[in-house]
Amino acid sequence: MAKQYRLKENSAQYKFFYSRKPIQIFAGGFANGKTTAAVIKAFHLAKDYPGSSGLIARSTYPKLNDTIRKEYLQWVPPETIKRRPTLEDNTLIHTNGTTVQFRYAAQRGRSRDDGSTSSNLLSATYDWIVVDQIEDPEFEHKDFLDLLGRLRGQTTYMPPKGDEEDVSMPDSGPRWIMLTANPARNWFYREVIQPFMMWRDRGSHTEKLIVDKSTGLVLVDLIEGDTYSNQDNLPEDYIRNLEATYTGQMKDRYLLGKWEAYEGLVHPSYDPVKHLMTHDQMMLHLQDCIKRHVRVKVIEGYDFGISVPSCYLFAFIDDHGRVFILDGYYRKEFDYTDQPEAIKDIRERYSTFVKATQPVVADPAIFRRQVVAGRETGDTLARLYRDLGIDMRAGSSDVAAGLAKVNSYLSGLSHVQHPLTGEKNSPLLYFAEDLTFIQDEISAYYWKRNPQGDYIDMPQDRNDHAMTTIKYMLSKLPETSKIVIPSSKLPPSWMYWREVGDNERRV
Repeated sequence: MAKQYRLKENSAQYKFFYSRKPIQIFAGGFANGKTTAAVIKAFHLAKDYPGSSGLIARSTYPKLNDTIRKEYLQWVPPETIKRRPTLEDNTLIHTNGTTVQFRYAAQRGRSRDDGSTSSNLLSATYDWIVVDQIEDPEFEHKDFLDLLGRLRGQTTYMPPKGDEEDVSMPDSGPRWIMLTANPARNWFYREVIQPFMMWRDRGSHTEKLIVDKSTGLVLVDLIEGDTYSNQDNLPEDYIRNLEATYTGQMKDRYLLGKWEAYEGLVHPSYDPVKHLMTHDQMMLHLQDCIKRHVRVKVIEGYDFGISVPSCYLFAFIDDHGRVFILDGYYRKEFDYTDQPEAIKDIRERYSTFVKATQPVVADPAIFRRQVVAGRETGDTLARLYRDLGIDMRAGSSDVAAGLAKVNSYLSGLSHVQHPLTGEKNSPLLYFAEDLTFIQDEISAYYWKRNPQGDYIDMPQDRNDHAMTTIKYMLSKLPETSKIVIPSSKLPPSWMYWREVGDNERRV
């Protein structure tokens, strides 16, 4: 006799089971019932769409067979199975004609040209797909996009006799992809989770938000549950043992399922919901400052690279001491003779509102003798830039102090209000969301480890050019403890606006 699965109304499992979005994500802490919920829903689709083709995937062959395939076979009534998976053909066939293919992403014995593993998922057209633990490193963004392209099945919805029809189910397909995940700061977070959370929590529509182009409807549903939400189905000592070993950020990530909890991040307080603004929102704030006759200051930062990217950032500072990084570039193999014109072009975009009056705060190395584009120039890069019309001054080379200052500007301060919502305890540093290179770097900027595996006070020196540029920029600004705004100069809360809909704002 198959086990019985009971859904508690309004639980995370309940919300996932009744989700009807094309992309359904069940995320959260360890052992919160994600995998079980996924296989239960998969079986109901196999049953209600007779003759359909389904895919259940995991990152590697051992994980596939030892976890989600095993879980599926434990829950599916044996009498519904016509043929079980075999070593030669890891496919299950139900008595109603539905086929369920068990596949894994890492194809053994084959590699892509870049050294990564070749995908083993794309061999058919599917009516529905389940991917367990999509945050595993074997899965790539391309795999996700390719799987979406495979959801072309048109099997008719036809529940067994005696079962009540559900009018919320699609007439055919259903062409759903169901994903489970533990929090991770990889492509899945950047490309899928973060844009959805920006929309859900702040109503912000970024370019990466997955929407139906014809209707504008968001196609993603994210259901989250911590480990405690499934405690009735866990051994008595399971959570107690986890609590004894997982503390701090590890507890936040693996028990509480928080996406923002990552041990070892250099800037752990970064939160896209708090720190990102659209370019238009920043420009509206800039114009509002000018209308209020606020003296807005421009600050710029620069980090030079040849084979690695050169990075330039343009920002303004308002009357609260808040820094808004509005524009910039991030380019590899960008000849130094062309970069001054690129800087001037960016300055010109905003010259109607603000003007740069101070030298660019730059990498101290450019004030030493440089080899540029493979030739000895006999002069410093800073002097060459000055001759091309861009003055620069050296930022601080103190790494620890610079990172500490960036973190202080990212953290919330009690007297600082958010420029959009008016919420107190808000940051002093904000990024335009179309500067995606900043988001990519800050989400993957970790401390180094020593041979014993312990973190040391030195960041990893790769993919850090935007982070370094920001560190230089802020090195000339005051410490956050010295930024005090008298309450008499703070605008009342009703003056803050926030987004209500796509094109509607209210004051």
